[in-house]
Amino acid sequence: MNTKTRDFPLYPKEVTNDFLSKCFGESVISFELDTSMTAGGVLADAFRVFNIRYDKVNDLPTSCFVKCTKEIPEVVELCLATQVYAKEVYFYSTLIEKVRDVIRVPECYGIFKDEDDEECKEFCLVLEDFDQDNWMPFDQFDNPMDFEDTAMLMRDLGSFHAACWNEPVSDQPGLGHYRAHWQSLNDSFWDEEGTAWDEVIPKWEEVYGEDLLSLVDSEVKETILKINAIYTSDNGKKIQENLIKELQKRPRTITHGDARGNNIFKSSDGRTIGIIDWQMWAAGPASNEFSQLWFNSYSLESGMIHKLNELTQIYYDSLTGSNSEIKNSYPFEQLLDDTKLIFINMWIQYIGFTLGSIEGYKDPELKKSKDNWREMMKRNMETVHYSGCLESFEKFIAQSKL
Repeated sequence: MNTKTRDFPLYPKEVTNDFLSKCFGESVISFELDTSMTAGGVLADAFRVFNIRYDKVNDLPTSCFVKCTKEIPEVVELCLATQVYAKEVYFYSTLIEKVRDVIRVPECYGIFKDEDDEECKEFCLVLEDFDQDNWMPFDQFDNPMDFEDTAMLMRDLGSFHAACWNEPVSDQPGLGHYRAHWQSLNDSFWDEEGTAWDEVIPKWEEVYGEDLLSLVDSEVKETILKINAIYTSDNGKKIQENLIKELQKRPRTITHGDARGNNIFKSSDGRTIGIIDWQMWAAGPASNEFSQLWFNSYSLESGMIHKLNELTQIYYDSLTGSNSEIKNSYPFEQLLDDTKLIFINMWIQYIGFTLGSIEGYKDPELKKSKDNWREMMKRNMETVHYSGCLESFEKFIAQSKL
């Protein structure tokens, strides 16, 4: 029988002076907790520890951010199946040494898990707090990034990817052959009774009282229907398989994978971008970085999607400026095409996300989340259309001779 006692917290009430003293190497005599963000964490629970007081005057942190296993068992099982926890632990234990010099990420003060728990089913990370005195958080609805903010992010992502270029395949979490983090949603698009799209359309009308495609204009609607027709065709599964195989041929780097507005901070002096939530990172083509950024961060009215090429060029100049050999192995036009192909891949994942979550939006208490998801799906469809990714997709299919 395993009688080993866990010696790290999974819940706010388990944080103690002794635990914090172990993290910071000095005796902590008191602290306060802010658990207001815990309910908002989708895949993990997180809370802030602040007003940390030590028994001696020092320059150690007076606040930190604690991230640990989600309390909901069903979410934990989902995270274990997609290596979410293992990947974030691996990032802060290993990859951070490669990344921290080229892009600003939270410092890690402590990593706690059972040494025999390879899945990291129970884990705790103690991270730097990007506090409001030094950092401004973006919000994809209330405080979105503007062009200059995004350009700064693109430059930093270029430096980050260049430093990790040609990352080898290994059996470590996230470092296997490339698959998008939520690729299982693409795999499950088809079943014996039809497709996820067939199920989403009536469910959306039932929950929202409107047709999903009524959110967008006729040109956007036509693009979405064409993509759906491709995926629901007899060759749909084969096209999907070939798409991933093709992307696996590209040079590999480490990508954050969820670099959307809500995970981006700007330093108070306006000179530095910081990125949090390294649970969806993946090794694969650099283009894996951009779908969440473009799908989530901007409304059509902001005009940002019309600057996709310009901002991708800013990124590419940074990428190749740090590593000039990349120009020969990965031309700009290839990067841009790949980005648009991954937009298609991500759109199918959002159909799966919708199918899995839409029943919950019948709860009146989730009205804000319901409204946010409506706006998100509208943005997704508009991004798919105005990026021109259907043209790249059709070209890929023609070249594949399917």
